[in-house]
Amino acid sequence: MKKNFLSGILALSLGVMLLLKSGDLGEGIRKGLYICSFSVIPSLFPFMVLSVFICKSSCSEFFSALLKPLTKILKIPPIAAGAFFSSLIGGYPTAAKCINDLVHAGFMDRKTGARMLCFCVNAGPPFLISTIGLSIFGNIKTGVLIFAAQLLSSFLIGLLLSVFSKKQDFKNYPKISEYKSSASIAVESVVSAAKSCFIMCSFIILFYGVLELLQGGIVFSALSDNPMAKTLLCGFLEVTTGVFSAGEIPGYTAVIISGAIVSFSGVSVILQITATVDESKIPVFPFILSRFFHSAFTAGFLAIFFAFSKETASAFSIRGTAAEAVLSVSAPAAVSLLCLASLFLLSIVPEKSQKEPLFSRIKYKLALFRHGQIKKSVIK
Repeated sequence: MKKNFLSGILALSLGVMLLLKSGDLGEGIRKGLYICSFSVIPSLFPFMVLSVFICKSSCSEFFSALLKPLTKILKIPPIAAGAFFSSLIGGYPTAAKCINDLVHAGFMDRKTGARMLCFCVNAGPPFLISTIGLSIFGNIKTGVLIFAAQLLSSFLIGLLLSVFSKKQDFKNYPKISEYKSSASIAVESVVSAAKSCFIMCSFIILFYGVLELLQGGIVFSALSDNPMAKTLLCGFLEVTTGVFSAGEIPGYTAVIISGAIVSFSGVSVILQITATVDESKIPVFPFILSRFFHSAFTAGFLAIFFAFSKETASAFSIRGTAAEAVLSVSAPAAVSLLCLASLFLLSIVPEKSQKEPLFSRIKYKLALFRHGQIKKSVIK
């Protein structure tokens, strides 16, 4: 009863504050909508669709074979290779959704799923290269460096966790006997990616509104003259506000802090992941704890790079320039080219019913493509 009473008082106080500060809240929501419309959704949605398609379609077998040595090193089942690959291209919630589905369907145990969450929740390269690299620092190289540092950090965490994990015989786990049609999976991928994108943007908009309310508070007033402290506080709560604030910090430090923020992922993303894996009951405490290590490792790798780099500090402290507008014109073409290349790769994955070795079938398909003898796509 006491707990319910306190919750009611808290909700009432929050409601009064929202009424009194409705103008500030509305401004924050407008900023969040702008970021989602012009940055988050265009850079992440196509890759989220592709990632879900990889996890659910028969092409996951291709990645299981391709990444088999890596899955052995990380001690994860081969069927989870698609989820691991999705963590590299799809953005924060995509791999978590794939891991949740695998555990919920019985293809992987909760303990392995919890371990995978620790190194499979990453910012996607489009967000790092386009939003952080171009929009904030005015160059692609910065985004690529952060992506490389994050990749190394994820692999290091996965490797360390695998050392302390017992070797399992994944042959006893059930396997997917038959996949749905590609058309059905494509529709399911779009719906799933749209749902994930909607949830992600909802959290971003909410946290932008909350941060706008805090801007006029005592805490932010005290931090207004300290860009580092302001950036860390914003990044702790929400990624995009944190990395945009990092643009005010001069020199290499801005890039290192940005890398730390995207690897930590913020309270906003942590809540999204918690909600995503609730269906499979995967423990999230190891994931939350890993965020601090992931952040520290990424910052460390970036610091090591700059220690041996001949680049000047000013090269990494430039805000968005005119080059951004020029490069942004070709962004749709770049995305389209990537999607076409991805569809080509998906189309050469042979049917599961064939008995020849996987790579022999792929080699045969490529030979047919080269001689123009394929008349019918394998993706129906």
